[in-house]
Amino acid sequence: MASCFSLNAFESHSLADQSSSALMDRVDTKYLIDAAELNQCLAELTAEYTVLEMNGCRGMAYDTLYFDTPGRQLYLDHHNGKLNRVKVRTRHYRATGERFLEVKVKTNKLRTSKQRMVLTGAEPDARILRHFLQEQLGLPATRMLPALFVHYHRITLLSRTGHERVTVDTDICFEHSGEHQRIGLPGVVLVEVKSLRHQRRSPVLDILKRMGHRPVSFSKYCIGTALLCRGRIKPTASSQCCRSLMRSGPRENTATSRSHHGICS
Repeated sequence: MASCFSLNAFESHSLADQSSSALMDRVDTKYLIDAAELNQCLAELTAEYTVLEMNGCRGMAYDTLYFDTPGRQLYLDHHNGKLNRVKVRTRHYRATGERFLEVKVKTNKLRTSKQRMVLTGAEPDARILRHFLQEQLGLPATRMLPALFVHYHRITLLSRTGHERVTVDTDICFEHSGEHQRIGLPGVVLVEVKSLRHQRRSPVLDILKRMGHRPVSFSKYCIGTALLCRGRIKPTASSQCCRSLMRSGPRENTATSRSHHGICS
């Protein structure tokens, strides 16, 4: 869990501080590292970054539910390398109870933009959700159905310049919507650097390079879908990464059955 990693050496920042550097239009660079390397990496970042602290906690639990069409068109768009591809998800921050509906777009210029709306109440107004999704996607929102749950713990670092954010995801676990199966990735840490394109210097990228790591293509939605649907769905373009994770022994177990509906049902 995120609490296993020492973060006491970092100065902290608040969610308000982080919101002022939201980086909703950005370049994302991802790395996979072994959990045993995480302390070494974090120890070298204390002078350049601060850590998000909320309610006395510096590691937050996230629950994300991805949506797709019945034929998994969004997954296939990623598999086929389509430009301007999108992901649709709801995200729940356990520390605050906040929930958001998000549309994330990867453009043909390799930039990432994200639009989100706050979800309020147990059952958000379906008309508002439909309007938001149709505006962002340009396709009927009623085609979107629950596809995959992803659970993880996240450490968030913010550069002192405010132009770069680093997320460190541990305890990643995938759960197929509507089925009773989970797969976890023990010992695997996803480090994602979110920055402005014109940024010239990144301490964390320098450190990861020195540790021998190179950027990877890694989509939680696509990797989780490929792992849980082996033999039933095409692997993504990042199948090499997926196979590597499978060789490392993803942990499978049964999950409690859940009942979910489409976004706009």
